[in-house]
Amino acid sequence: MEEGLWDLVSRGLVTADGFGSVRALLTARERWAKRAARPRGGRLRRGAREIVVGAEGRWSIFMSPSLLEAESGADVETLAEAVAGQLLARYGVVFRDLAMRESLAVPWREILWALRRMEARGTARGGRFVTGFVGEQYALPDAVEMLRQTRRRERSGETVRLAAVDPLNLTGLITPGPRVPATRGNAVTYRDGLPIAEHSGSVTAVKVRA
Repeated sequence: MEEGLWDLVSRGLVTADGFGSVRALLTARERWAKRAARPRGGRLRRGAREIVVGAEGRWSIFMSPSLLEAESGADVETLAEAVAGQLLARYGVVFRDLAMRESLAVPWREILWALRRMEARGTARGGRFVTGFVGEQYALPDAVEMLRQTRRRERSGETVRLAAVDPLNLTGLITPGPRVPATRGNAVTYRDGLPIAEHSGSVTAVKVRA
């Protein structure tokens, strides 16, 4: 079983929930090498014993787009459009740097083609909506209008505080400054859309001067 797992891992077909599982397989390979080097008919000396380390952890099939297509019965284009629609509904504006923070089973190139098809149908708009990022950007029509209203609005000092594990913790991704780790107990505060100083334990959130 261990030999089969190692073969699947080396071909990129399975994945584990922790590196300890891979470490156990590395240990198993050392045992296999010692067993192969042992003379035929040789026995362990009295008092010696083999240390058996199992392949701990949970192993699962690596969900590549082709496997997703086979399991769901849908083609990659349909899956990519579903993911693109989900990203647009979540953020309003989608571009590569933002999508890369998500754990997506569909490659960005497929999502990009899906966004282009959505633009051709009129359900999404392409353009330059967020400065400081390269590549194509797409947005929902309503989101474009909301961005324009936000840009024209004067700053009022509105403050929003949220947990660092919230998906809206985009510090270090689309806002300047370092990344606030998305761990329990950390928090980040936005003022007029920009993160301000926030302390939590030994972690200091970013501080941005408008």
